Amino acid sequence: MNEQGNSMSQENQILEKAYAEHIGEHYRRASDELLHAYQRNKEAGRHHEAGAFKAALHHAQLSKHHAFNAHEHLKEVLVMHEKMKATQTTALPASLGGDLLQ
Repeated sequence: MNEQGNSMSQENQILEKAYAEHIGEHYRRASDELLHAYQRNKEAGRHHEAGAFKAALHHAQLSKHHAFNAHEHLKEVLVMHEKMKATQTTALPASLGGDLLQ
């Protein structure tokens, strides 16, 4: 492989690593948000059963907020996945593994 090809390969590896780390962070944040949404939803159910409807509504709204945040993080994961896929596809022909991410 020539010097320019090797440089491009190293650059692609650095980009792939950065994308992978960024994606991992979004998965972690989505998981945290989903956990908070679950916890707020359980709390809303407890308040509702106790007849504290205003408190139940408050916790339901918090749950919705956390679920929305998780959704946004997962949308970002999909965008990053497509960017990674495009980087790999342009860097390598499909016969050499350019379509590793599917």
